[in-house]
Amino acid sequence: MPVSRHLRFAQASGRTVETAFAKLQDAAIGGRLDKVVCELRGPLVDVVAGDRLWFYTDDVGAGVCACGRARKPTKTKKPTVTVAIDKARTRVLAADPLPAVTIRRWVPELRQGAVSLDLRPRALTVLESWQVERNERDVELLGPLGVTPWRASIKATATRQPARDDVVGPIARLLRSQDFAVGTLDAGAAEPWLVARRVRDVVAIHVERVRGARARSVALGALGALREFRWRLEREAARELRLRGSLWMAFVAKPHEDVVAFLEDEEVLVSWQLRNGTVELTDRSKQRWYQYLGVR
Repeated sequence: MPVSRHLRFAQASGRTVETAFAKLQDAAIGGRLDKVVCELRGPLVDVVAGDRLWFYTDDVGAGVCACGRARKPTKTKKPTVTVAIDKARTRVLAADPLPAVTIRRWVPELRQGAVSLDLRPRALTVLESWQVERNERDVELLGPLGVTPWRASIKATATRQPARDDVVGPIARLLRSQDFAVGTLDAGAAEPWLVARRVRDVVAIHVERVRGARARSVALGALGALREFRWRLEREAARELRLRGSLWMAFVAKPHEDVVAFLEDEEVLVSWQLRNGTVELTDRSKQRWYQYLGVR
């Protein structure tokens, strides 16, 4: 079910939750998202009590971010169905949504409206395995590197969670869309690095939150630790896996062009955050990404 004007997310009090992904994510992880009221349109006219509904948003390319069970539809002039949110599953999906590009491979017509999965068993398998198997794959791939899997940080009471972070969250979603296992690593920096792995490829991401003139010296200071991590990864850690390390430095604002040029010459991917909550890689970084790391 794509998020649209034909449905309304609400808290237990009845207060409406905005449909922007960031608002839905915040309410879901915090346990406040309680129900969704949907107009009975298209395939939804056949919904019955007990059916499971999955909610999809294309906002910032997030994907499937919530699910719940349908209650008995109303029989009014404009019938609706209320979906009781499965809070445990939705908390996981909100923090680690099934990427839009992934689910659209199996259900390409999602943008046009709701789709029944009764005749789409492969799509249903993708949805279920994302929740059941994704974390197991993360543990298997990231364990040898000493990296904490992404879903280990999903706690409703935590004051700071990577999934909610306006810089780290979008990068994690981008990596997920490219089929990477994602986690965090305490490398002794001001905040943990993001580390992602897909088979032999490992990407270490340092987030630099300093703006302006200071960003240059702080970023260059962090480069040494990133390069040491790559050296140890390729020379010492899990040598039998023949891992290949890539480095990424993410800024909260576009850095000076000299800093960008230097980092790119050092084969470091460079990105910054856009106001719409997406990640902007430089042209050279995009070229390098799709040449070496993009989904093949």
